[in-house]
Amino acid sequence: MGLSASQARLLSITRRLNNNELQSEFIANSKIRLSSQNVTASEKYIAALDATKLDYISYNDSGVEQTVALTFNALNNYDPLKNQYAIYNAEGQLYVSATDAANFKAADTLYDFLALYDLFDQSDAENDAADAAYDADLALWEQEREAYYEALEAYQNKTSEEWIQYEADKAAWIQQQWNNYYASPEYHNYQTELAAYELASQAGSPYDTWVGIVGTSDSPLSCYAAARSNPLGNCYRHVLGYLINPGSSQTFPTSVGDSVDVSSSDVSGSTLSSDGKGAQLAPVHDMMALQSNGEYIIKCDGDDDLNSDGQQNSLQTIIDAGGTPSKLDQLLSDYIYDSTTNTATEVKSLMQKAIDMMYIIKHQSEFGSELTADKMLNVLDNFTDGDMKNLTTPPTPPPEPDLNYPQPEPTFEEVLRDKPQKPIDTDRIYDKPKAQWYTNLWYAMNGQSTSDEVYSVYDENAEFSYFTVTDTEKTCDPDTSNQNYVVIDDSLASDSSWLQFALTNGMVTISQTTLKNDTNSTNIRWEGIEFTSTSDITEVADDSKIAKAEAEYEKTMQEIQIEDKKLERQMTKLDTEHSALEKELESIKGVMDKNTERSFAAFS
Repeated sequence: MGLSASQARLLSITRRLNNNELQSEFIANSKIRLSSQNVTASEKYIAALDATKLDYISYNDSGVEQTVALTFNALNNYDPLKNQYAIYNAEGQLYVSATDAANFKAADTLYDFLALYDLFDQSDAENDAADAAYDADLALWEQEREAYYEALEAYQNKTSEEWIQYEADKAAWIQQQWNNYYASPEYHNYQTELAAYELASQAGSPYDTWVGIVGTSDSPLSCYAAARSNPLGNCYRHVLGYLINPGSSQTFPTSVGDSVDVSSSDVSGSTLSSDGKGAQLAPVHDMMALQSNGEYIIKCDGDDDLNSDGQQNSLQTIIDAGGTPSKLDQLLSDYIYDSTTNTATEVKSLMQKAIDMMYIIKHQSEFGSELTADKMLNVLDNFTDGDMKNLTTPPTPPPEPDLNYPQPEPTFEEVLRDKPQKPIDTDRIYDKPKAQWYTNLWYAMNGQSTSDEVYSVYDENAEFSYFTVTDTEKTCDPDTSNQNYVVIDDSLASDSSWLQFALTNGMVTISQTTLKNDTNSTNIRWEGIEFTSTSDITEVADDSKIAKAEAEYEKTMQEIQIEDKKLERQMTKLDTEHSALEKELESIKGVMDKNTERSFAAFS
């Protein structure tokens, strides 16, 4: 080979060697980058092994506890077994769903708000039923009122059945009282006395006959005049003898149980006998001797003293004063004393009075100083000017029967009940947990950190009736920009990654409802808490992220290994070519050296 050709080949080999060295540097740099990628993939994988997620303990439709991803929807959706939480943004606004925001805006009061969640459905149905029952009862009451006033009118007009029966019973009873009256012994005696009086009246006036013979106390005649001059003498015995027994001798009982003999000797030798006037007293005797049922008919006048202010019943006066009437007191009185009952109510017959006076005159020594002339004179005058007047006084019929019907008049028993009152529709709650949940939400959206507790209402029997809560008006204006709440975007409401990121980075805060007991009441408070301290939110390994990182790591390592093998093959090829070029270079350099030596030898 010529020198020029060798030199050209030498330059070509040198360029190729330099190019090989440059390619080797590229491959080396690529392997360094693959090594760096290996480290990065390993670090990312290792970091992924520490990945966690936030889970939320919830409940399925059967009430079984289950774990779901922590999202706003998971926290916000009502469940009776769940604790209630609220999420606030950095401005302190409550995140709410679009539905809750629309309901709050549409409601003027808490009750309006609760009604939008169907909490009063059962109450509304009961109110409708109560209204229907009221309408039916009112119609019935109007019928009852009409019947009531018809019955009242019949009662007032005494045309009701009760009045008709009452009047019939009363008439029968009154008739029976008259029947009993007319059949009574008292009325029978009255009839007898009346007949005797009428008979005596036909014969003239016995009293006129009496006073025509013996006179009066103001103008006494015959034996009566002598007796008034000496009341304790025997002159009045003659008068009484003609009255009691103008015939044969007889014994007569006194009112005190003794007896006295009355015979013709009691009238013999008297002025009445000598002037023949005694026989004229026969009609008076006959009147006094009239009897009925074995008893004398004609009675004393029942007045023991002619003075208007005197003692009518001297025996009763003694009894009322606590004393006991003496034998003389009893004989002088118009009344008969009953020692068994300690009373003096029975009036003596006129005949009995004459017999008792005869006993006193005949046995006056028995009474000693108790019997005075004044006492005897008083009884003589009273007998003449008082008792004897009964002979011409028509008998008094017995008191008529008391016709006051003892049975009470019919009373109006019917009662018109009070007019039914239209029921007041009451908003009653029967689902307490749900009502408390949305009550708490209402107060939170209204900008208040506390809310009322739903409480029980009991009936008059102290038995549970329903739940209720104090109604309150909305103070927050949803139409202003300064709201207490903000509607969360639907995509964020269901995004667990966003909520986890927001919580862990302090972009949002969480509050929980807590029941607090105050001095006089209880209420619900929203209290801020760390999400890590709740029993419902748990932090667990994020298996899905770990699996994804592992897959990405294995894919990356596989790609690195393929690329590394490719670079290894390229490096091996360059090394082989480099060795061949170096050998060829050495061979050319040897040829060139020999050619140079030969050229120097030719010119030497």
